[in-house]
Amino acid sequence: MATLTLIADPFPDWESAAHASAARDLAQAVAETAPRSCSARYLMARGGETPEFASPRLSTDVLPLRASVLPLVWQNGATARPLDGEFVHALTPMMPLRARGDDDGSQTSVTIPHSIAWDAPALIGNSQARLFRAFVRRAVKHADIILTPTHATARVLQQQYGGDLPVQVFPLATPTAFAAPADSAERRAAWGLPDRYAATTARLGEHGRLEWIFEAMRTDADLPPLVVLEGVDPQGPMNRDKDRDPALEVPEDLQGRVHTVRIADLSDIGAVLAAAVVLLQPQAFAGTGYTVLAALDAAVPVVHAGHPATEELVLDAGVSADTAAGFAQKYSDLVGRSGALPTMTVLACDRSRGFSWRASAWHLWETHANL
Repeated sequence: MATLTLIADPFPDWESAAHASAARDLAQAVAETAPRSCSARYLMARGGETPEFASPRLSTDVLPLRASVLPLVWQNGATARPLDGEFVHALTPMMPLRARGDDDGSQTSVTIPHSIAWDAPALIGNSQARLFRAFVRRAVKHADIILTPTHATARVLQQQYGGDLPVQVFPLATPTAFAAPADSAERRAAWGLPDRYAATTARLGEHGRLEWIFEAMRTDADLPPLVVLEGVDPQGPMNRDKDRDPALEVPEDLQGRVHTVRIADLSDIGAVLAAAVVLLQPQAFAGTGYTVLAALDAAVPVVHAGHPATEELVLDAGVSADTAAGFAQKYSDLVGRSGALPTMTVLACDRSRGFSWRASAWHLWETHANL
């Protein structure tokens, strides 16, 4: 009987809450799709809230350590010994690994969710980027297989560690924590949002490019109001102290057309996307893509800057341009001038069907069966 262990506690960055939700979803799906006589195990740190799983094939084990110390402890290969002989997967590179013999019976697979630590390390902080790269190096050295959500991220890893690095694309899905809650309308009313708007996670600056959207709004007064989701990417307050991080200062000429929502819970993202007409992603970087996947689930098309990872997730469910002027033109054409928005909404809904945790779980079982 084979048991596939899922590491519950993710790398401690701005996406950690999303990855934690995704780990629960994946664990449930792995149990539901487990081959005959196989099962799943959810391995979590001490002190966290133990999730309630419906599947009898899924058990939960608690480590004697708190999540805050795992990044330090798991850099020591000796801490991986209790997992010897097991099948283990982690959705981020934070995973205990060590060198093992060929006849050990262990199988380890690690997902590297994005390439920000190489593309733009300053976004997550140089110390966090170094820690992320250190865990990836350990995974490249000791894991049986490296997985990535997109071919774009796989190419970056192969550029860094050699073209013969065994990497497989492992599509993820929207964490259930991103789902629009039953009180979505009440939340939007409390935030003072209009009935129709565009949403974005962009921030000001070279990488965030929120200025691109502001310029588009100045150029075309008919564009809908904008809702800025703060804290969903590396530049947001979830990556720093959200109680001290200053709120976005809206330019005077756009007062009344730009609204901000500081995310207190991942379900806030679902509440905002549920009434958005388009998701704007002008950023020069891409994270794991959970917000983009959540937008597709909500039948919301995406206007983006052509980052390869975002392009791969969106495909024909959005449009892209790699300059500020081109972005503004694509945005205006989609929303008002071309009449393409209804069609693009249908395409976003269709595209969302390509991502599910059950499909991810089948892929993971198949990957370990082939090792």
